[in-house]
Amino acid sequence: MRDLIEFALRVASETLGRRKDMPGNPRYQPEQLLMYLAYGTWATWLVIVEWMWLLFLAKKGIMPEEDAKHLTKENFAKVLAITTSQMDKVEDKLKHDILALLQLMRAAMPEPLHKWLHYSLTSYDVISTAYSLQYKYTFNKAFVPMILEVDELWRQRIAETAEYIQMGRTHIQHALPITAGFWLASAHARFFDNVSEMARRNGQLLGKFSGAVGSKAAGRVLISQAGDYEEEALKMMGVAQPRISTQIPPPEAITRFLFESYMLSGSLAQLGEDIRILQAPEFGEVLSASSSSSTMAHKKANPIAGENIAGMQILTFAELCKPLLNLVSDLQRDLRNSCVMRDYSAILVYVFQQLKTAKRIFKSFKFDHERARVNFEEDMYVVMAELMHLALQHSGLKDSHQFVNKLLIPQAKMFGDDLATNVELIIKNGSESPDLQLAWEGVDENIKKLMKNPEKYIGDCVKLAKKEAERKLRLTV
Repeated sequence: MRDLIEFALRVASETLGRRKDMPGNPRYQPEQLLMYLAYGTWATWLVIVEWMWLLFLAKKGIMPEEDAKHLTKENFAKVLAITTSQMDKVEDKLKHDILALLQLMRAAMPEPLHKWLHYSLTSYDVISTAYSLQYKYTFNKAFVPMILEVDELWRQRIAETAEYIQMGRTHIQHALPITAGFWLASAHARFFDNVSEMARRNGQLLGKFSGAVGSKAAGRVLISQAGDYEEEALKMMGVAQPRISTQIPPPEAITRFLFESYMLSGSLAQLGEDIRILQAPEFGEVLSASSSSSTMAHKKANPIAGENIAGMQILTFAELCKPLLNLVSDLQRDLRNSCVMRDYSAILVYVFQQLKTAKRIFKSFKFDHERARVNFEEDMYVVMAELMHLALQHSGLKDSHQFVNKLLIPQAKMFGDDLATNVELIIKNGSESPDLQLAWEGVDENIKKLMKNPEKYIGDCVKLAKKEAERKLRLTV
C-alpha cells in the first residue's frame, strides 16, 4: 500500500489547479512539505483513504470480483485529479465536505464502484485516518531526510570542536571551562532524544473505521460478524488502531505527536539562542548565517539564522495551543472544533522551517577558537575557585567558600596569577589564621598543579563530545 500512496502523491503533485498554501505564515512555506501539507492536496488524502477502503472491501471478498476489477491505477488516477478547491465548491451546495468528495468521486469512477464508496463508514472514519496518514508521510518522507542532514552536519561540528577550549557559562557569566564540542553536544543530545520521541509518536497515530459512534454497528452487519476488520484495514494503511473510538478517535495520539514536534522545536530554538548570544561582539566565538543592517553600515553579522530558529518556537507554541485546547468534545462525539484541526499542521510547517534554518546554520558555522581562548583567559584562573574551595574544605578549612569568595578572588583579580600562587602569598603575608596554612598543606599536589592549568579542568567534556559525535540518528520510514 505504501507504493500506492506514493503513486497517489505523485499524481496529485502533477495535477494543475491545486492551491499550494499551507497553514501558518505565508513567509514560511517549505517547498519540501507542499506535496503533503498544501491545502490543494487535502482532497488527495481523503481520496486515498476512500480508495484504500474499496481495496480492503475487495480483499475481504465483500466487493465481488466483477466490481473489484475496476480498482485499477488508471481509475485511481482519475479520482486523484479531484482538488480541494473543487470539493469546496460542491460543499457550498451540499453543506458537507465528505458528501461533496463522494459526489466528485462518483463522477470520476466507474458506476459499479459507486455502491461500495464510503460503505459502512462515517465522515470522520475517513478524515481522522487521512490526518494520520498525512502526518505519517510528512514525517517519514520530508522530515526524516532533513533531520538526518541536520544530524550529520551537527555531529561534524561537534567532532571538529571537541577539544577547543571554551568558557562555560551560567547566568551568562563565566563559570567553568568546557569545550565547544561539549556545548554543541549538549544541545545535540536534546535534539536526538526529541527526534526519537517524535518518531515513536508518529508510529502511534490513529485511524478509525468504527462508524458513526464507534460501535462498528454497520460494519458488523455489512462487513464481518467476527474478527477485527478495523484492525486489518488500518494495518493495511499503516496507521494504528484505537482500543475504542467514538465518532472521533481519541485525540491524545495526534496531540502527543504534535507535542513532541514542539519539543523538537524547543531544542532547535536552544541552538538558535546559543548561536545568537555567542555571535554577539561581547562573545564573538561563533559566526553563522548573518545579515548586515539596513542603516548601520558597520554591522556585518546580525545573527538572523539564530534569531529566526529561536523565535519560531513562539509560533510553534501558539499553534500547539490548538490541539491542547481541543481534547474535550461534547459526549466525545461532536466536531465543533474540527475547523481548528485544519490548522494543526502549521506546527509541522514551523518545525520544518527550523530544521531548514539549522541546516543553514551548520553549513555556515565557524567557531573562532582564538577568540574563545581570549575569553577563557580573561578569567581562567579565578574560575578555579570551585576546586580551590572544595580542596580547602576537604582539608578542614571552615568557611572555605567565604574565604575564596571574599578574600582570595578579589586579591587574584587585583594582582593576577593563579589561585594557588595567591593562597601562598596570603599565607606568606600572615594575613589569615594558621588554619589556612594547615589546610593548604593538606591539599594534594596534583590539585595545586591543576590550579595553574585551568584548561585541563574540563572533566569529561572531550570524551562526551566525541561520544555524541558518534551517536548517529537512525530513523526508519
